[in-house]
Amino acid sequence: MTQMEFKKLVNIVSASKNPPPLSIFAGGVEDWHSCCRLAKFLSLPSIPGHEEDAIELFKSIEPADIDIEDSEDVEEKISGLQRLAELLRTKKEYKAAIHFINRAIELAEGTDFLYKFVLRGELWADRWNLLTDIGQEDEAEAECDERIAAYEDITDIKNSYMYFGYRFKAQLAAKRGYAPIVIKDYMHMALKFMEIPDSYKAGLDEAFGATHENMAFVLQSIDRCTPKTNFIGWDI
Repeated sequence: MTQMEFKKLVNIVSASKNPPPLSIFAGGVEDWHSCCRLAKFLSLPSIPGHEEDAIELFKSIEPADIDIEDSEDVEEKISGLQRLAELLRTKKEYKAAIHFINRAIELAEGTDFLYKFVLRGELWADRWNLLTDIGQEDEAEAECDERIAAYEDITDIKNSYMYFGYRFKAQLAAKRGYAPIVIKDYMHMALKFMEIPDSYKAGLDEAFGATHENMAFVLQSIDRCTPKTNFIGWDI
């Protein structure tokens, strides 16, 4: 991408409904931070028609050097690679998506930072969902069980590995047609590892209390009644 093309895309973002400060793109096409930030805005539903531009910009950040001692620098690259994998999954480019989510996981697991927005458990769940997409759900489940086993004796922390692990187990059980009680039990286990404000509990009770057997709908209802995972406290 040329600097002129980059500036044209910045102009598109600046003309959107809720534009960011243009200073975040000041580094131009040569600065991976600016490319990553521009790609995130171009990938928003509110700025349609620029998914391919976003993918190109996101891909350009993979070889970028980062300050491994700076948690914000590391997190920005991880989140960019995670979003890239998500975009590629929607295009059914699964192998490429797995490559980039693997890179994100490598970066996240290579540090001890507690990030502001990136959750290690969510990164792994993204990988497991992609493996399931390409017919490798047994491998995905084995990895999930391995993560759960590593933390099963530590029950007093808010643990993203455990939340996303049991949530994936619930989704897999629903796909396989398991009994509703099994699927709901997995979700009950998942929620034990996240902070649930009192204001959410009535909605969750109603979602879990559904008596029909459309478990995909039940899981969606539980997700809607669960606090947004990037706005609650986590220990890991």
